[in-house]
This record gives sequence, C-alpha cells and structure tokens, in this order.
Amino acid sequence: MNAVLGEWQRLSQSVSEHEVNRAKNLLLTNMLLMLDGSTPICEDIGRQMLCYGRRLPPTELEMRINAVTADDIRRVISQYVIRRPPAVVGIGPIERLQDYEYIANAIN
Repeated sequence: MNAVLGEWQRLSQSVSEHEVNRAKNLLLTNMLLMLDGSTPICEDIGRQMLCYGRRLPPTELEMRINAVTADDIRRVISQYVIRRPPAVVGIGPIERLQDYEYIANAIN
C-alpha cells in the first residue's frame, strides 16, 4: 500500500517523458499481443463500442495513445487521484492493511 501511495504522489509531480514513452510502447505491444484469437478480438470490439460507440481503427488507437504526454499524466493524477477520497478494498487477511485515514492522508 505504501509503495502504491508513494507512486501516485511521484507520478503527480515528476513523471518523465521517458517513463511515459516506455509505458505507451508496452501498452501498444500488449494490446497487439492480446488480439490473438476471435474471443479477445470480440471483447476488444465490445469494449470499444461501449467506450466510443464505434470500433477504432488500430492507427487511430495508436495515435491516441501516442498523444499522451507526461504533463497529461501529472494533470490527470493531480485532478482525479491526489486530494480525493480513495476507495479502498481489502481481500483476504487485512490485519496489515493501513487505516483508511492514513491512506486518505497519504495522497494529499
């Protein structure tokens, strides 16, 4: 939990273009590898229909992903994650899960 909270804080302030480019390349690669078979392709089409109302051509999807910048990451995290009450769920033994107040204060 501490590592995740620390990473959110770091990403809201100091994510680099190099990190974002690595993440974009990884996302694009995984998306292409995921579309191996009719079931994953149908799931992808369904997801796109729900999100966009249409199927995005791979070139448009790649263009949208490549348009994301480090400034976008910092802005979105600052706007939607930092200083917002988090939703916390614990599954399994939760004795070591941080108190909610601690978690909420850690991302402020």
